[in-house]
Amino acid sequence: MDLTDAKATGQQIPTAVHPKNKGPSRKISNPVDRDSRVYNMQHRCRGKAYIFNHDLFDASLKLSPRVGSKTDVSNLERALSQLDFEVLCFHNCDITSVRRNIKQLAELDHTDNDCVMVIVLSHGTHGMIYALDSYYHSDELWLPFTSDKCPSLAGKPKLFFIQACQGNKKDAGLTVQSDSSQMDSVAPQEYSIPTMADFMIAYSTIPGYVSWRNTTNGSWFIEALCEILITYGRQEDLLSMMTMVLLKVATLGRDYSQIPCVVSQLIRRVYFPPKQ
Repeated sequence: MDLTDAKATGQQIPTAVHPKNKGPSRKISNPVDRDSRVYNMQHRCRGKAYIFNHDLFDASLKLSPRVGSKTDVSNLERALSQLDFEVLCFHNCDITSVRRNIKQLAELDHTDNDCVMVIVLSHGTHGMIYALDSYYHSDELWLPFTSDKCPSLAGKPKLFFIQACQGNKKDAGLTVQSDSSQMDSVAPQEYSIPTMADFMIAYSTIPGYVSWRNTTNGSWFIEALCEILITYGRQEDLLSMMTMVLLKVATLGRDYSQIPCVVSQLIRRVYFPPKQ
C-alpha cells in the first residue's frame, strides 16, 4: 500500500532559525585544484552520513506513523556502507535533538573526509520537516555547513536528501507510449569559494506535491536512490546517478506520479571510488 508523507493537521509550532552571516570570508587550505572537474575523493575517509528517521510522532501533531520507513533505513545503510560512508542513524528525535546532532556534525573536524551527507525521512510540507514534537525549516539542515561556518568542509561536497512531502497536491501523471523499437596534480592556487558552493539538496518531490511511500518497500524516492547507488555508485558521478533516480521514480507510479527535485550547487563531479 502506498501512503504519502504529507503534513499534519494538529498543533504546529514554527521553529525556523536563520543564522546570520558572520562577516568576511577567511583563507583556508584548498582540498582540490581550482580548475579540477572532479572533487578530491581521495582523503583517508569517505565521511559521515547521518540518517534522521522519523516514523512516530507526538500525538499533538496528529500525524500518522510512517510505516515502511525502517525499510528505507535498511536500504540506505546498505547502499552508503558499500560506498565507504560511516553511517549513523537517529530515530524519532525531537527537534532539540535534531538541531543538536546537526550542530555537532558541523562542528567536527572533517579534514580527513571527502564529504558529508545528511538524510531525513519524515512528514513535511512546503519546506518544513517534522521532528518528533514539532517542525523546522529544511534550511536548518544545511546552513551550518557553509564554508564560513564549517571550514574543514570548504571545497568538499555537502549532500542532503529529504524524503518528505512538500504539499498536498497529487500528480495524476499522463500515460504515454513509446515510439521506440527498443527499450597529474597541480600546485594549489589561492582562489575564492562561495559559501554556498558544493551543496546538493535532493528532495523526494517538487514543491507543493506529496511524496509516496510503500508500506512494504519503503518510499519511492529512497528505494530508487539506493538501487541506483548500489548498481552504479562506483562507476557514475552523483548527478548522473540522480538523473537515473528521477527517471526511475517518474516511471514508478500508476494511479499517481512523482518527480523528485534536485538542487545542485556542486561545481565539480562527485565520484565514490573505493577506499584502499
